[in-house]
Amino acid sequence: MTRYLPTDAQQWQPIEVRGIPMQACLLWEGEHNVESGLYRLPQGLTIPRHHHPVWCQVYVVSGAMQVQADGDDVHTIDAGGYYFVEPGDTHTETALLDTQLLVICEEGLPSRKQPL
Repeated sequence: MTRYLPTDAQQWQPIEVRGIPMQACLLWEGEHNVESGLYRLPQGLTIPRHHHPVWCQVYVVSGAMQVQADGDDVHTIDAGGYYFVEPGDTHTETALLDTQLLVICEEGLPSRKQPL
């Protein structure tokens, strides 16, 4: 069955990701082996060096992110850009501006209360 979530029905919640406070709106969880959500990161917020047990793809809806995987150059991903993180790839992410992300991951993260 097709499901819809217009902007006026989105439920944004304060969460912590690796101890860092931000806002999240869960979009999809529990079927088809995929989880997805929107995240709001204030300018300057850094998610410290970490890795995921599953793949994650990140689309920058607005703002800009600086991303660096271990052993790789620093990349700036502006609004409209995208990055894919393989399972186990250690990386650091920083919001260069107030940023909104669409994050889609394979299910298998410990909990949406402690996501990404």
